[in-house]
Amino acid sequence: MGNQANQGLLAAAFHEHIDASLNLVRVAVELEWTILTRFIVGVAFATFLSVVYLLWTLRHSKQPLVVWEKLNRPMVKLFRGWIFATLLRNVNPYSGSIGHLHATALATFAETVGGLAALSTLKNDDRAILVNLNVEYLKKARGLLTASSEFKVPESFSGKDRVEHEVVIKDRMLDTVAVAKLVWMLELKEKSQ
Repeated sequence: MGNQANQGLLAAAFHEHIDASLNLVRVAVELEWTILTRFIVGVAFATFLSVVYLLWTLRHSKQPLVVWEKLNRPMVKLFRGWIFATLLRNVNPYSGSIGHLHATALATFAETVGGLAALSTLKNDDRAILVNLNVEYLKKARGLLTASSEFKVPESFSGKDRVEHEVVIKDRMLDTVAVAKLVWMLELKEKSQ
């Protein structure tokens, strides 16, 4: 009987020990979770304040490299690209237009398409330099735009001379938005076929 009583007491003590250990683990996890949660919230709040401070202090800056360097803080690196774009959206000369594309953006688009058309028809040794770009704006440019251009070297061309071609920019309704006339100074090493 004494042996069974000792085993009962031993089982009860073991059961109480397990309960106490589990309770201790639960309290430790709650305490650690509270500390971890407060740390995470603190870091998030500090990052938010840092972002707000940077947005406020750099809002009128027109120097992209200065802004980029100021955003080189460890807590802010995650949001660096978004903050940079937000701060500099008013610096972009093409964003000043309300509801339509800026005229310079259309000229750049025409030059790019015209350059691709011209340079894709030339041989590796040939040279083409844009010497004149004239854009006639016919309509406000909104939405998706497409540009087309055909460039052909004249049959009688040899040596070095000026060649003119057009780039036509149209909107999604196929209305002509702008017509660009590009003049290239071509220097052909051999006569193009």
